[in-house]
This record gives sequence, structure tokens and C-alpha cells, in this order.
Amino acid sequence: MITNRLGLSPASDKQDPRTEIIVAIIRSSLDISKPLKEIQAPGLKDPGVKGQLWIATAKCPAPDNDVREAVIRGIKELGDGTETYDLPSVADVEGEWTGYRAGVDKKAPRPSLSSESEHYDNLMKEVTSPVTILYFHGGAYFLMDPISHRALTSALAKKTGGRCFSVRYRLAPQTAFPGQLIDALTTYLYLQSPPPGSFHEPVKASDIVFAGDSAGGHLSFGLLLLILTLRRAGVTSIPFHGRDVPLELPGGVTGNSPWVDICRSLPSVNRNAKYDYLDPPTETGLPARALPDDEIWPTKPPRAEIFCKASTITHPLCSPLAASPELWAGAPPIFICTGNEGLQDEDVVLARRLYQAGAAVEFTGYEGQPHCFGMIFPTSTMGVDCIGRWASFAKRAVEGSVQRKDEGQWCIAKSDPLEWRPVKLGEMGVDDDLVKKRMNEMKGYAVEREAERVREYERTGRAKL
Repeated sequence: MITNRLGLSPASDKQDPRTEIIVAIIRSSLDISKPLKEIQAPGLKDPGVKGQLWIATAKCPAPDNDVREAVIRGIKELGDGTETYDLPSVADVEGEWTGYRAGVDKKAPRPSLSSESEHYDNLMKEVTSPVTILYFHGGAYFLMDPISHRALTSALAKKTGGRCFSVRYRLAPQTAFPGQLIDALTTYLYLQSPPPGSFHEPVKASDIVFAGDSAGGHLSFGLLLLILTLRRAGVTSIPFHGRDVPLELPGGVTGNSPWVDICRSLPSVNRNAKYDYLDPPTETGLPARALPDDEIWPTKPPRAEIFCKASTITHPLCSPLAASPELWAGAPPIFICTGNEGLQDEDVVLARRLYQAGAAVEFTGYEGQPHCFGMIFPTSTMGVDCIGRWASFAKRAVEGSVQRKDEGQWCIAKSDPLEWRPVKLGEMGVDDDLVKKRMNEMKGYAVEREAERVREYERTGRAKL
């Protein structure tokens, strides 16, 4: 704390003492020396529901293969034919309807009701707007769950007057790309066309806003790009539980520190490491610390990446940063927020490309803030501002009142009250040639690493990484 105040600590130029200390504590506590399944376990343990929120668990029954075929069609439309991936089966997809519960204190127990549908009915009694947020949680695709994000989704529900459906998509490495995208499309169709036995009424596409943090932001933009691609290819509807559901765009799409470059290839992963708790990868894309072997990792045969096979790492549906502006043409209103974090460069470039495609983009950056800071510092001045802007955008997107602007903004470090500097959306971010070069370099390293591991696996039957 003293070194920060004296301007001698690594992040003191943009972080106050409290922020720098908490970021350092989180950084030191991220222990990936344990086996992957052991790391996954704590985030999947439900502590129970209490306080000012309604939770109603729901399940979308597995659809026929039409949903999976639509995702395959999108991959082929955007690929070059060299991509390889394992196709998971379609599956039931669970989720949590989340709403704000008024008139109780923060420790109030969950009401003892006879069914999840009763919890949902009570939730709906407090909903005052048509906003329905389709939420995808973060966690690098191998961590966390809707239960870990209840504080955030209930806050978004409260601030919008609406509700969230928080998706329990299948995690990697047990399910790899494109399994999560199949689950995302399944839940989008489920909201619009509930199968028999569902306890929600059909939701208009224009009342739905995709939202997510980190990997969940990736899934939000991946789902948007899939829909845009299929519509360009002439797909107007998808069969879903006996009904052809029109393939429509949502009211808006949002990302809080979205992870849109699976390669983590751009300069900010190292430049901003002092402000962030995420370890930057090595120069060849390896994690800073290797995971011990367990029953789920390495996979058999081994992959270079937890989320995907190396050949797909720069496919636009696997890394949306690889999508050029023309692929985003027709996008609905967009909200992106980020900090001075490892993912800053990719978030800024994505916002620029969506703007170049003609979308109404609201971009807000926060100097000195780490990855997903609004969830870590929800009561800080910047955290309150971030979540408030996120919810405000969702409301205005559903109302159809988001206006296209030529500027985004950065919040000045340590300012309170907050001060802002404008940035031109069409000019911000690193050069497209650098983006392409760095992503292709990292793909090359991943392909080589994976091929070597597969050869070793075929020779010895052991999946070592």
C-alpha cells in the first residue's frame, strides 16, 4: 500500500492501493497446479439460494439434430475446410431463470415452494419490463456455472426490471467446441419457442439480449456471428421440437471483457499484465503453469487447447476476433466494456470492426481495471458505473432506442467522480494486419504442439502435454 501511494509499485500509475492489492491477491490465489477436474469442482457446488433474488431452475429437452446441423452449416460457411472438431451429441440444457426479489433482506432464505414453476411464477410477478437477458457465464470455458454468477444476473434483472436466463452450457475439456455453441443456439430457440412442459411463455427475439463475461462474452458474439452467417446463407428458420422457429436477430448483444481471441495473441496480454490477475501465456501460447494430468486432461487423443482443436483456433466461430467487418454486417446494437487487462486489445478491435460493419456500438473502457472488474468490485465507483451502463443498454436495446455514435469512451484512472476521454470507434485498436499475423503465428504453434502430442499418444497410448 505504501509503495502504491509513493508511485513505486508496478500498477500505481493507474490503480489505487486497494485495487492493486486485491488484484495481486487474486493473481496469487489462481492455483492451476491442481488437476483440472479438482479446479472445476468448487465453482459447481451450489451454496444455496438466499437474499434478494428469485431462482427457478429449468431444463430445455435435447432437440433433434437440426440445431447441431445449423451449427455445422455455420462452421462450413465461415471455414476453409481444414478445420477438424469432434461433434458432441445434442443434449438437455439446463438454466436458471433469475429475477430480483424485493422486500426481503440479503440473508432471506429461499421460499419453500412446491415446484420450480412456482418460483418462476413469483419471479414474474416482480418483472416490470420485457427485457430477457440470455446470460452465458465466464470461466475460460472450463470453470464456473450459473450459480457463481447469481449476484450479477440478479443485479442485471433488478436494474432492467426484467429477467435473466443463465445457461448451464457444457464445459470443456469434457465437451469441446462447438458443443457450447450448440447449447447456446438451443437455449435461444428455447426462449422463443418453449417445448411442451416449459413454464415460460414464448419470448420475442427483439426482447432478448445476449450477455456474458469473458468466455460468456465470447459465446454471445459467437452466437450472433452464427445467426448472421446462417441468415446470409438463406437459413430462415430452424426446426425445434416440432416447430420451425424463425431465425431472428436478438434485440442486442453485450460483452463484459469478452474473450474473443482464444489464441490470446495480441500485445495487451503482456502489456497489461501488471494490472490484471490473468497470467499471460508464453510466447508460443502455452499457459504459464502446466496442469497436472487427471482423468479429463489431457484429452485422449490430446488437444493443444482446453476449448478446441488447434485447427479451429482461428475459425471465426471459435475466435470471433478473426471475423472481418463484413461478416458482422446486419448486427443489432452492441455493448462492450473492458479494462486495462490482458484482453483489452481484442475487445477494442472487436468493437471497431462491429462499428465498421454499421452496428450501433456502445464501447466503454476503464483505465487501470482488471478482467471483469465490475464483478470483482461491484460497489466501487467504476464497478457501479459499468454494471449500470450494461443494464441501461439492455433496456434501450429492447426499446429500440440505442443510437449509433462515432465515439466510445475511456474512464480516466483513479477519477472519482468519474472523468472520461473520447475515442473514435473507427480508429481505435491495433492494426488488422498485426491481428491476423499474431493469430496465425499462435495457431501455428498450437498445431505443431498438438501434432507432436498426438504422435506421442499414438506411439505410447499416453496423452501427455
